[in-house]
Amino acid sequence: MKEIIQLEKISKEYDHKRIINQIDLSIYEGQSIAFTGHNGSGKSTMLKIIAGLVKPSGGRVVYRDRLLFHYVPERFPKMSLTAWQYLKRMGEIDGIPRKVLEDRCENLFEDFFLTEMVNTSMKDLSKGTLQKIGVIQALLRKPQVLLLDEPLSGQDMDSQMVFIEKMNALRGENVTLLMSCHEQYLMESISDTVLSVGEGKVEKVDITAAFSGREYILWFEKQKNATMPEKYRPYIRQTGEGCRARIPEDESSHMIMEMIRCGWKLRGMRDAGI
Repeated sequence: MKEIIQLEKISKEYDHKRIINQIDLSIYEGQSIAFTGHNGSGKSTMLKIIAGLVKPSGGRVVYRDRLLFHYVPERFPKMSLTAWQYLKRMGEIDGIPRKVLEDRCENLFEDFFLTEMVNTSMKDLSKGTLQKIGVIQALLRKPQVLLLDEPLSGQDMDSQMVFIEKMNALRGENVTLLMSCHEQYLMESISDTVLSVGEGKVEKVDITAAFSGREYILWFEKQKNATMPEKYRPYIRQTGEGCRARIPEDESSHMIMEMIRCGWKLRGMRDAGI
């Protein structure tokens, strides 16, 4: 793979406390990296340094090419603009023709279940909805590097599934994804590299070892004419108009797709070990 970003001896201090200490890291075109760790460990700081939004206290970031970055923060500012007014202005800055912009926004609003909120002032929208708007803005024009800070915080399950689908589509187009997150299923779904951030260090996590033996709890809501896939009956316990399943990690994605195909709607998902 082609190296596009090189971190050389990067350090960062806040209030005389060193959060990141002498980090070397190579980032490659098309790579998908998840930074994980406790709150305050330095995950968001790593993203901001890579994006050039925060200056390191020591070391340097080397960009091998001129790159188009898009950055989606965890907390999106609440503005008096409506979602459509904001995206229109951002699309104009990106040089997107008006008709193309309208079509892309319409499709993305529908994909993320926001059609009825396009003319609502952003200061009146929830944190999760603002995050969706941030993701939509990042998707209006394909970046070379997309940085996401806790992208699923506050998101409903349907929107999470859409987000994962969109991110994997970008991976297929060789976009480099960098995100900070806590959700193990998100890392598993879209990341090829997981880096643990803490005590000033950034260390690679063995994905195979980290995810082996895990199970997920899934909740589904029955839709009209839904049927039960025979393969997954042993895992399922029906509860009224819904059902609950405990499934091995390596079967969970296949089960979700099959249940949706058979007319069920995914309503919840969590790690069985939590």
